[in-house]
Amino acid sequence: MGGPLSSLYAALACLIGCALLFLAAYEVYATVLHARARAGPLAETLSRLAWRVALAATGRLPRERRHRALNRVGPLLLPTLLAALMGVLSLGFACIYLPWMPDGFRVDEGAQDAPAWLQAIYFSGVTVTTLGYGDIVPRVTLMRLVALAEAGTGFVAIPLTVAYFLTVNGALERRRAAALALFHEAGRGPDAAAALLARRHRNGEFVGLDDVFAEAARALQAVLESQVEHPVTQYFHPVEVHDGLPRMLFVALEIGAVLRAFPDPDRYPEACDHPTLTALEETALHALGEVAVSIGLRRRASPARTVNVERNDLADRIARTRARLAKAGIAERPDAAVAIRAYLEHRSRWEGDLKIVASSLGYDWDELTGDQDPRAAAEADRMREDA
Repeated sequence: MGGPLSSLYAALACLIGCALLFLAAYEVYATVLHARARAGPLAETLSRLAWRVALAATGRLPRERRHRALNRVGPLLLPTLLAALMGVLSLGFACIYLPWMPDGFRVDEGAQDAPAWLQAIYFSGVTVTTLGYGDIVPRVTLMRLVALAEAGTGFVAIPLTVAYFLTVNGALERRRAAALALFHEAGRGPDAAAALLARRHRNGEFVGLDDVFAEAARALQAVLESQVEHPVTQYFHPVEVHDGLPRMLFVALEIGAVLRAFPDPDRYPEACDHPTLTALEETALHALGEVAVSIGLRRRASPARTVNVERNDLADRIARTRARLAKAGIAERPDAAVAIRAYLEHRSRWEGDLKIVASSLGYDWDELTGDQDPRAAAEADRMREDA
């Protein structure tokens, strides 16, 4: 074996190269081939780091500009992941080639002046991308076999990663379709749940709620499955709040809280305690928990503290919800205090987690809940900038 490296140094370089190749192989398996709640270590580290940097950099921007900036992060993560994967593969094979440089290779005159480590990285890079310029060619049979293995690895890894990008785009399309369907039913305001119930109330009865709840539960489950398979989708930040998963979760859970609290359960026994409503709530709670875990959040807010805060902050929301239900002719629970208490207790099950998730994904709580219209908030931000 030629080259100035000692046998011990050569063995160490080979060991490091093998470790990097194992990391790349596991990354492809965990991120691309195996559906799970967490991506491989490389993709997860890059995604979380890039997202945290983006959140810190855009934290003081006006709301509309912040959303547009965060919207660019997700699409950039995919080519970054491919570049990082190819870089790890190239560096891993380069470490294996390095002890054999330059005596184990035929190096053209133009490349002989470069140091051995640069020759190894260059040859590895053109081999893994299957370019093969021919200015550096292995002489030793072992290195020829390693180069052949590297070319095959690149030939497999690149198409697999590109196919992964296409499946991520498909998952994002399904999320947008599900969010749009729920938006058309509920709208964007703070009384979205009451608006949905009002639209479905005809001649003293609720019409079609079963279908709405069942479809919403199926859509949420499909979105959750896509996110479990492709965790990177959570870093694709829609500019419109209602296109995001946090808003979908809020509307689904708010519907359950409103329907179980305010309408008279004696007047609407089936609607207030229907299996499809339970399925929608359980699906949304499960999805919220999965999202919280996938972005590294495991702390839950204190229910008692959440209820106390709600009593001070949600008076306007409760008043608007009750007014919307009354305008639609929906019979309310006779004891208003009991209804409000039930509403607050239902919200305490999920509000703390959803606040943290929404903040971690770049959304302000008041725009997520609709307490402040995003368009009005953007206009206020522009006015402050002009001033």
